[in-house]
Amino acid sequence: MNIRTQYLGWLLLLVLTGSSCKKWLDVNPKSNVTEQKLFESEQGFKDALTGVYVQLGARPYYGKEFTMAFMDVIAQNYNITSNFHNYYNTIQYNYKDVNTRLKIDSFWICGYKAIANINNILEAIDGKKGIFSGNNYRIVKGEALGLRALLHFDLLRAFGPIPAAGNAATAIPYMTKFAMNIEPSKTASEVMELCMKDLNEATELLSVNKTLVNGVEDGFLSYTRNHFNYWAVTGLKARISLWRGDLPNAYTWAKEVIDANVFPWVSSTALSTITLASRTFHTEHLFSVYISNLKDINTEIFRASSGNNLLNTTTAKLNTRFDVASGGSTDFRYVFLWKTDGSTSTKFPAKYLIDDLQYVGVGERRVPIIRLAEMYYIAAEASSNKDEKIGLINEVRTHRGLAALPLTLSDADVVAETFKEYKKEFYQEGQVFYYYKRLNMAKIDDTNIPGSEAVYVLPKPDDENEYNN
Repeated sequence: MNIRTQYLGWLLLLVLTGSSCKKWLDVNPKSNVTEQKLFESEQGFKDALTGVYVQLGARPYYGKEFTMAFMDVIAQNYNITSNFHNYYNTIQYNYKDVNTRLKIDSFWICGYKAIANINNILEAIDGKKGIFSGNNYRIVKGEALGLRALLHFDLLRAFGPIPAAGNAATAIPYMTKFAMNIEPSKTASEVMELCMKDLNEATELLSVNKTLVNGVEDGFLSYTRNHFNYWAVTGLKARISLWRGDLPNAYTWAKEVIDANVFPWVSSTALSTITLASRTFHTEHLFSVYISNLKDINTEIFRASSGNNLLNTTTAKLNTRFDVASGGSTDFRYVFLWKTDGSTSTKFPAKYLIDDLQYVGVGERRVPIIRLAEMYYIAAEASSNKDEKIGLINEVRTHRGLAALPLTLSDADVVAETFKEYKKEFYQEGQVFYYYKRLNMAKIDDTNIPGSEAVYVLPKPDDENEYNN
């Protein structure tokens, strides 16, 4: 089913059946109402936007495959050698394998379904501006615009061309209307321009509320990091600017987040307590998706009992990644985010492990999408001053329990250390593959398969290619 057919279905039937990627709203029974009734109240708009956030947390999308599973498999973050393993074809970049292709197609479908629901909100909201109290019109619309940019950009990163090869190639559609007529695919450059257009408007709307909060009386305004807030918009601007090679703006937006000083670094104390360990570094999240069933997902793929779904690495590769033999044994990301399981001495990825905690709060069921450390890495790469580059990298390192790097590093060493930081910092988050792709690296580490479009560009659903051609 291509996007044209899907959009027709959404117009005829707003509430769909099936998984969270297939439902229009999956919040509670009161959300299963007609569009006209839903958008008669401010609460209806809040429910609609909440429904989008729930969609994003589905297993086929940010809840599992588009972050910690599939995307980290193709980054070679895991050691998969058995051809009976459920991700064996994925790690071999056999994108034509039926099960692998189903996962890839789900990225496309889930992304555009969420975008359709966002567009439905945006088309209705301006005509209902008078029903909102306080700044809620600006917040709902600003978050919706920011999410539309985020989803399109992630689809571009996955299905679009390698940026080092140029952004003039046709990439993906940028959907701005909830309508039957599919908009034609745009070039990568055009997609990013439209992302920035949405983000600039979101910046203006969300500038009325830059404060980070947890629990407040209005449940919708609680837990800022679970919403696409002002800082998430700013961070995404930095990410997009780096992707398209706009280093001055990448630096500006990243530094705005850094200089605001509103995201506290996680401490070793916060990581070591079994009462409420902050293994996802949740105080550093600019934006994260709440996953109510994260414990079950972690058990499926990151425990000794995971069988042919197990995603793990070898001890040798783990020690190499974290430079354990040369000072890395104190790295918080090594010490606290890898745990033994049961009677085995093997360490398993523990970023999303919550079984051993005495108390599990909202922060422990979040999958991070944009984090503070990335802003430092972007600013470091975009800076024209080598001492500043090293200083920015060292700011992250010292907050991860590591010694500072010397200012005498060569330019090549700075690039190498930045790359190493990405690989240590974003394990289980789905970001490392995009680093390889953005720089069009000759190959991804731990594989002999050369880097090329066949590796770096995920295939669109067959009927989408047929339609767009």
